[in-house]
Amino acid sequence: MATGKTAARRLLVLGASGTLGGPLTQRAAALGWDVSSTYFTRPERIRAGMPVLLDVRDRAAVHEVIETVRPDAIIHAAVTERSGPGYDETIRLAGRHVAEAAAARAIRLISLSTDLVFDGSLPCYTEESDPRPAAVNHVYGGAKLDAERDTLALYPAALVVRTSLIYDFDRENAQVAWMLRAIERGEPVRLFTDQMRCPIWAINLADALLELVDRPAAGLLHIVGPELVSRHDLGVALLAALGIDPAQHVIATTAPDHQVKRLYLSVERARSLLQKTRLLTVAEAQQAHVTIPSAL
Repeated sequence: MATGKTAARRLLVLGASGTLGGPLTQRAAALGWDVSSTYFTRPERIRAGMPVLLDVRDRAAVHEVIETVRPDAIIHAAVTERSGPGYDETIRLAGRHVAEAAAARAIRLISLSTDLVFDGSLPCYTEESDPRPAAVNHVYGGAKLDAERDTLALYPAALVVRTSLIYDFDRENAQVAWMLRAIERGEPVRLFTDQMRCPIWAINLADALLELVDRPAAGLLHIVGPELVSRHDLGVALLAALGIDPAQHVIATTAPDHQVKRLYLSVERARSLLQKTRLLTVAEAQQAHVTIPSAL
């Protein structure tokens, strides 16, 4: 008796043209997912999956795309500070629209948030810590905090993942591109030695998210790199990995007093949930990067 081939599971990635979306769609496709990849203005940045134009501010359009794709899971990584004017309201609208649509169809939803919902006044933040964005981050951090709350109110089964600086050893990565633009203009790259966060490699984060699709986790979860790293040390490591001598271009400096200086998120809950994905330090990610196929 002939047996039919099992259909691939369907994954909808919102924000597939972004810093995380590109590596995420590639890793998902490599694992056999049937990927649909949304974009709003940059279709040329879609790396894998079926490109889908979507304005997440449009409630009807969000419902239509989800109804058409009928995904088994949705990873919402759309809208950042770099998304243009009005990005804060877009973050709020997207959070509500996506959570509402996923909840109506009982679709697994993972939504991305940020460490900037915290102000840096505590030495360590867990998922139980009270969020309070710093004044300097009140627009972005406040919008993300509102989206977190709306998402979980509308769909308690959703997983909201707070992350930090998403880097990659790629000239298009947001943590790299601004430094390269400065170098091309003949300007020094000024990097803060006293601003510490927990950066995470885009591929490491992508792998963790794809594993969590099949984990019974809901609510808030921190997925960041396991160590505090200064903006200076991260920038130097990224430039060196690209074959650029940091000594020729980098000026070490300190952050303005109004900037958040230290954001350390606990990853103990993430470690207890992740069975296949180990969260990597910058040095470990740089070593692992060498083994990743060039197509990714």
